Amino acid sequence: MNKVKLIRVIIVTITLSFLSTLYIIPASAITLKSLKNPADLLKKKKDSGGEKVDLKNAKTALMALFFESSNNYLMAQELLLKAYGKNTEAAQVTEAIAYAKDSGVSDTKKLKNSMKVTTNASKSIETSMKDESFKLSAEGKANYAKSLPFLGKGLLGTIKLRPETQSMIANIQSNPMNAITQIGGLSKIIPNIPGYITTVTKTSKLVISGAKAKKIEGADNLDSEMDALAL
Repeated sequence: MNKVKLIRVIIVTITLSFLSTLYIIPASAITLKSLKNPADLLKKKKDSGGEKVDLKNAKTALMALFFESSNNYLMAQELLLKAYGKNTEAAQVTEAIAYAKDSGVSDTKKLKNSMKVTTNASKSIETSMKDESFKLSAEGKANYAKSLPFLGKGLLGTIKLRPETQSMIANIQSNPMNAITQIGGLSKIIPNIPGYITTVTKTSKLVISGAKAKKIEGADNLDSEMDALAL
């Protein structure tokens, strides 16, 4: 190989080497940079839908706790409505108790119905209790007294329900699609439970204070128990 050809080969080799460095290295640098970019990592995590928590077992435990407390509270409401002569509303509550125990009905429908009936009954009870012209009969006072043990059990269960519900709602909000897949329509109803808890607590306080004012048997004991729970 003569000297001129040798020089040409050296020039071509250097040129190719330079071009390879120019196109390949920046591409690698960009790839590494993108992998280390926090925004890209966050986007990947978001796209993956977050951690898929097992909600089925949590749902079973939550529903058991809800219906145990709800049924006790509904029985208290049934007796209170009877005490105030609201027999039509009391019958609706009786139906709701039976409906909640029907194994052929989905938890979604039962949960929605129990909360609706409880809310309506609470409004009726509060209206009746604020009516100063209404005087409880002897039978009414007896029904009022009978309601208090159920009220206490229902309220205690409702207090226990709060942290379980908050945990469930947090899991639903962190991955809505996973929640819908695992627990279906309940994922839309469970977030309403905190409002239900507020209603139950508010009405219970009124019932307990009313029982004390009317000197209903068992009122003082229930009041003491609720004070211990910082209701």
